[in-house]
Amino acid sequence: MGAPEAAGSSQAGPRSSAASQSTDRAVSVRAEQIRSVYKQMPRIWVATVIGGLLFAIGMFREVPAETLAIWLMALYSAQSYALFLYFRYTRAATPPEQAGKWELRLVIALFLAGCAWGSAGIVMFQPDFSGYQTFLMLGLFMVAMSTMASGTTASIPSVYAFVLPTISPLLVRMLLEGEFLHWILVGGSIVLLGLIFYYAAHLNGLIVESFNMRFENLQLIEALELERQEVSLARDRAEEANRAKSRFLAASSHDLRQPLHTLSLYSAALKLQAPNGATGEIAGHIDKALAALSALVNSLLDISKLDAGAVQPEPQCTGLKALIERIEADYRPVARERGLEFQFAAADVQVMTDPVLLESLVRNLVDNAFKYTAAGGVTLAVDSDERTVRITVRDTGAGIPAVERERIFEEFYQIGNPERDRSQGLGLGLAIVRRLAQLLGLEVELESEPGRGSTFTVTMPLTLEERPVPAPAAPVAATSRGLDGAQVLVIDDEPEVRTGMRTLLEHLGCRVAVCGGYAEAERLLDEQGLEVDVIVADFRLRQHENGIDTVRRLRARLGEVPALLVSGDTAPERLREAQASGLRLLHKPVSAEKLMETMLAVLRR
Repeated sequence: MGAPEAAGSSQAGPRSSAASQSTDRAVSVRAEQIRSVYKQMPRIWVATVIGGLLFAIGMFREVPAETLAIWLMALYSAQSYALFLYFRYTRAATPPEQAGKWELRLVIALFLAGCAWGSAGIVMFQPDFSGYQTFLMLGLFMVAMSTMASGTTASIPSVYAFVLPTISPLLVRMLLEGEFLHWILVGGSIVLLGLIFYYAAHLNGLIVESFNMRFENLQLIEALELERQEVSLARDRAEEANRAKSRFLAASSHDLRQPLHTLSLYSAALKLQAPNGATGEIAGHIDKALAALSALVNSLLDISKLDAGAVQPEPQCTGLKALIERIEADYRPVARERGLEFQFAAADVQVMTDPVLLESLVRNLVDNAFKYTAAGGVTLAVDSDERTVRITVRDTGAGIPAVERERIFEEFYQIGNPERDRSQGLGLGLAIVRRLAQLLGLEVELESEPGRGSTFTVTMPLTLEERPVPAPAAPVAATSRGLDGAQVLVIDDEPEVRTGMRTLLEHLGCRVAVCGGYAEAERLLDEQGLEVDVIVADFRLRQHENGIDTVRRLRARLGEVPALLVSGDTAPERLREAQASGLRLLHKPVSAEKLMETMLAVLRR
């Protein structure tokens, strides 16, 4: 029995709310009716002054001047009382609930005005059928019908209060004449009076309907505005949650990168110390595990960098064939290991884009295809027509249901991976694809059929003008010969990182000095008289010191010493600051090869 009661109470709530809204609207409509009649009072007063004067002038020869004067005074007094009520009403700021009280006062005022007008039907009545009698009858009926033109019909009681005392005395006076023709005139007048009331009621209905529509529209507008505010608030909360998530990822990524970076340094030193044998094999396994973990952390960093706007495309004429061949060479072993076919066909076409960002986009699509394909294969193809180029990544995986095709581009969303198998990644690949596509102005389309695989197509304009494709930069030899004897100043606030950097760099033949910040660096320079060849500084140091300022202060003392930054901080504002400094930035964990390559690059500038 409890369920029906609950259902009933849940339904009563909306019904009660709707009834309350309807009642409120009825009160507001009635208040608006009264207000609209009161608004006419100044115009009615002016019309009464002029109309009464014309009436008196028209009857001047037949009615004594004293009678006309008294009549005018009564008429003007009654209408002035209505005007007085108008001024009181406008100053009172009357709430809608008190509209009835003001309507009663208005009815009384209009009744008095109607009585003043109607008294003319007695004091000015001419028994003979003359032009004056016609003038009197027409004049009073015109005054009665003026209610429809003046807006008084917004309140039906006001119409009755004014029209009946205006016409009734004349009709009574005509009946008292006892003549057949007067009775005919009275009958016709009653019919005319009925028509006046009929059209007044019709106009009143139209006015009430228009007010109802207005207040209903206002309620709808208020509801829409409230809904808009709720949507805006929900969007703001979602954006704030997204920013909080980015901050959390940046902070946790930094804390995770520090020990990961230290491990990579010791692993690289271990490989240099014992390249062969059991120790070398263990070092190789450690390297593979670190590479997998670094790939996951780097995916988080890619998202943070793209959200921060710290990545700016550098468009250039790019040949797609070489780009696709590099990706094919990297993923051919993956296909072989998983027993999948990997087909590729690349037309020799050129596009104007950032080759690094485009390659990252396509790699993410290919990587995603391999992760979700258990049997069959993956196809990577490039084709073009007269205006466009299409890069297609097709797989024979499980496919994507239609309801999921938008969500797969969200962060951390994966289909068919409830166990969070890390071999399938973090669910960031397609989120990165969407951001890169937006950054490069490319269109990514998805076609998929559950059970038969998916096809992602990247479309971009074809570069019609033949331009020389820049030759790839010659790879820097990652050997210790290029760093032999170089004096390196390492600045990092983590003792384990400093020790790991010293161990690795000394194995590469460098002379290494380490410190935790600018003050220690100055002391080393003063005590040992170092001539620094290159500075390797952490971005975020202790006591609110950062590597950019530290390098700037050391250069003021040593000159334009080559320098680079190493950072585990992925906060958007930190990324922008590092980009603006002009220093090369490496993200922890840094492989030995990447560190050597970058050190050689800054030394050769």
